[in-house]
Amino acid sequence: MTILSNEKYRIELSGRGAMEALVMRNDPHEMNWVIDPGYLQQAGYKDDDDKLFGEWTMRLNGKNLRSADLTPKIIQEGPCRATVEFTVSPVVVTLVYTLEGEKLRWAVKLSNPSDKPANINGLHVWFSLAYVMYRDENVIRNMRESCAVFTHLGGDFAKFAAVRRSNEGPHLGVYSLEGRTVATGSYCRYSNRFLEQISPSLDGLLYHRLSLVEDGASMSESAAADWIYGSAYQTLKLEPEQTKVWEYVFLPFQDMDEFYRRGEVLGHPRWSYTPVLPRDGVFQASLSLPDGQALRELRLYSAPGGSDAIREEDVTAQALPLTGSGQNGGGSGYTLSLHRSEPGEHKLELRLEDGRRDVLVWNVLEPVGTLLKRRAEWLAARSYEGAEAAERPHAFRPLSNQGESLGKLAFLLMNNRMTTPVPEQVAKAEAAAVLDMKSHWFVDGDFSRPRPLYGDFYRIYDFDYIGHVFYLLSRMDGGLLKLNPPRVYLEWAAEVMCMRLDPDCHPGQREKDESSLNGVFILYIQELLKDLEGEGLFEWHERLLKLWERFGRSMEIGVQQYGGAVTEHFYDNAGFGPTCETLCRLGIPGEAARYGQLILANIGFSNDYRLQNPDRWWEALSPMIHSLWGGLVAASALVAYEHLGDPEYLEAAYRSTMAVFNCYDWNVRSTPRRLEPGEAASTYSVAAPNLNMPELSRNRFGQSVFVGASDPLFASLFSGVSGDDWDMGEELVAYLLGFGTTAYLYRDSGGQMRCVNGFLTEEEDGWIVTSYAAYPSRVLLLEDKLEFRAPQGTLQPRVRLRDGRFSACL
Repeated sequence: MTILSNEKYRIELSGRGAMEALVMRNDPHEMNWVIDPGYLQQAGYKDDDDKLFGEWTMRLNGKNLRSADLTPKIIQEGPCRATVEFTVSPVVVTLVYTLEGEKLRWAVKLSNPSDKPANINGLHVWFSLAYVMYRDENVIRNMRESCAVFTHLGGDFAKFAAVRRSNEGPHLGVYSLEGRTVATGSYCRYSNRFLEQISPSLDGLLYHRLSLVEDGASMSESAAADWIYGSAYQTLKLEPEQTKVWEYVFLPFQDMDEFYRRGEVLGHPRWSYTPVLPRDGVFQASLSLPDGQALRELRLYSAPGGSDAIREEDVTAQALPLTGSGQNGGGSGYTLSLHRSEPGEHKLELRLEDGRRDVLVWNVLEPVGTLLKRRAEWLAARSYEGAEAAERPHAFRPLSNQGESLGKLAFLLMNNRMTTPVPEQVAKAEAAAVLDMKSHWFVDGDFSRPRPLYGDFYRIYDFDYIGHVFYLLSRMDGGLLKLNPPRVYLEWAAEVMCMRLDPDCHPGQREKDESSLNGVFILYIQELLKDLEGEGLFEWHERLLKLWERFGRSMEIGVQQYGGAVTEHFYDNAGFGPTCETLCRLGIPGEAARYGQLILANIGFSNDYRLQNPDRWWEALSPMIHSLWGGLVAASALVAYEHLGDPEYLEAAYRSTMAVFNCYDWNVRSTPRRLEPGEAASTYSVAAPNLNMPELSRNRFGQSVFVGASDPLFASLFSGVSGDDWDMGEELVAYLLGFGTTAYLYRDSGGQMRCVNGFLTEEEDGWIVTSYAAYPSRVLLLEDKLEFRAPQGTLQPRVRLRDGRFSACL
C-alpha cells in the first residue's frame, strides 16, 4: 500500500495503484470519498477490484486491454506524490497523484514511445466515488459516508460535484484542467430482497467511469441519436513520441455556489441559465469569464421536434457585456436573452479565443397545458381498453400490481378538474377505479381484505394511490360520474386510508411495520379530512384524524434517527421527500428542515437540463430521471420552500420538475427512444454508457425493457409488462398542485428580483410576471407575503407587480 498525506488529505493506493481511500482530514465524519474495497467484501460485492478508482480499460490497435491484467510500476516521490505506470506495448499509461495544499491533482497520461502510430478506440478510467446505498438501517452512514455525483460534460470544462447525502460540507468537487472528458458511464452492483418479504430490501452502489477516448462503440444506439455530444465520439491516433494528458483537480466545497466559484478560480467559465422554458418563453443566461479569457463567439444549435435538421445560429451579438463580474472583479461577464418560438432541445456553445469550448444544454417544451392535454387524450384513447379486454377489463395499460400504475387515473381526474372536463375521460377513470382497481387490490372489493398480490404479502404503498383516486373522484362534479355519487367515493377514500394507517388492520409484520412509513397520501390527506368534516362524515373524520395525528407524532419522534428516509429501501428519496413535506404540513419546520437538507443534496445541478434530476438509480441501474419519484421529490422541495422560505428549495424544485418532463417530451431527438405526442416513458437513463444495459445509455424506457430479464426480481415483476409508461401520472398531479398554477418571485442575495416558473419584464414602476404554469392562476412573492390569485375558474397568465401590490394585466 502507498500512502500520501498532507494537512488536508490522506490517500491510500493499493498495490496495483488504485485509490482505495480518499479522506479529508478536517471532515468530522472521516468519509472515504472513493469506493472502499473493504465494504465490497463485507456486502458481498466481490470480484470488483477491476473497477476501483484509477483502474482502466482500453482498446488499442484492435485489442481490448484491462489494467487489472497488468502489473504497474508504482513510484512514490515523497509524502505528496505517487506515479503509477503501466507499460502495454506500444503505449504507456501513467496515473499521477499529487497533493498541493487543499488540491489533489490527478493526471492520466497516455504516451507512445514507439516509432509507429497507435490507434485508440476507447480509453476508460474508473472514477469510483462513494456513490453507495449502504445496507444500514440507521441511515446516518448513508447520509454521512455516501454521495451523489452530478456531472457537467461537453467541451473542455468537465466537472463533477460529489455531494454528501446529508448536504453537510465539505463536499468534493472535481474539475478538468486539461483534456476532454467525452462521457461518464456507470456500472451498478445491487441486491434486492423484495420478493423475500424483507423490508428494507434494496442496497447497492454505482461505479462511475470516465471515457477519455470514446468512439461510441460502448453505446452505439445512443451515439447514433446523440446530436448533442455525439461529435466528441472519435478515435485517437497517437503519433510516435506523442503524449496525451488529462488532468483533474479535486477541491472541497461547501455548497453549490462555492462549487462554481472554485471552478472560476481554476479557469472554468461560470453560467447561470434557464434549464427549460415553454415555447414562446425567454431563455436567459449569465456568463462570467475568469481573468485572461475572452469570448470569441456563441453558437446555438437546436433540434426542432418536427424536423430532422440541426439548426445553427450565431448569437454572439445578442450577448450583452457587463463589467467587473468575473472572479474578484476581474474577467468579463455577459447576459443573454433569447425568445424561442419553437420547441426542441438546444445546445449553446461558448467558444473562447484560446480555442477551448464550453456548453449549456437546455430545452424548449410545448406549453405544459398542451403537453397535459395530449397526455390525457393518449391515455383515454390508447391505454384504456374497456369491458372487452380479456385480462382485467376496464384497467389502464400496461397492467401492473403496483399502485404506482394508478397515477394515470389520478392524473386524468385532476387534469379534468383544472380545465374544461372531457366527460369520456372522467368516465373511463371512474370505470377503471370501480370495476378494476377495487376488485383487483381487494378480495371481493372489501377494503378490509387487501389481496396479497406479491405472493404472500401486499404493499402498503399501493393504498396511497388507491385512496387518491377515490378522493379525486369525490371532488368531481356529480354530473360527470356514472357509477356512484361523490359522497360514496369520499367514504371509500377514508376507509382505504384508515386501513392503510392502522397497523392493527394488517395480519403480517411487514405490513404492520410499513403502515408507519410515509407515502403519496401526504398530497391529499389534509384535504380529505376537511372534506369528511364538511360532508358530515364525522365518524370517518374522527377515526382518520386520530390515525393521522398518531402518524404525525411518530414522524416527529423519529426525526432524530432519520427513520423517514427508509422505505422498502435502505435510503430512499421516496422516504425523505414526503417526510419533509409531512413535517412541513404538520407545522414542525425545524424537523422538516433536517429532511429538507437530504432533498437538496438529492437534486442535481449541471450544465445539462437532463442531469438536474432527483438522484435515483434502481430501475435504470444507472443515475436516472424517474418520472414518478423525480416529480414527487421535486414537489416536496416546492412545499419545503413555501413553508421554510429558502429559495434554494424553490430553484431545486423547478429545475428537477423540468427534468422530469423529459419523460413526456415528444420533441426530444437526442435519445434512441422517440415519443409520439401524448406518449411517455417512465425513466431516462442519464449515464453514457449504462454498462449494465448499454441500450439504455442516454435513453428513455419503461419496465417493458425488463421482460425476459435474468434478474429474478425483474423477471417476476415485469414478465408480462408491455408499454413504457408503467408508473406515471402521480407526479403530474403533484405538478398541478404547485408549478401547474403558480409562478414564484424572490430576491436573490444581491437584492435582484427573480422569477421561477415564469418570466419577468421590468417596467418603470414595477414588473410584469408572465407565468409558465399550465393553468396560471397564482403568483407568490413569499418574502413580502404577497400573493395573487385569479378568481375561481379563471386563468391569468400575466400579472403586474407595482407599489407592493399585484394586479391582473388586461
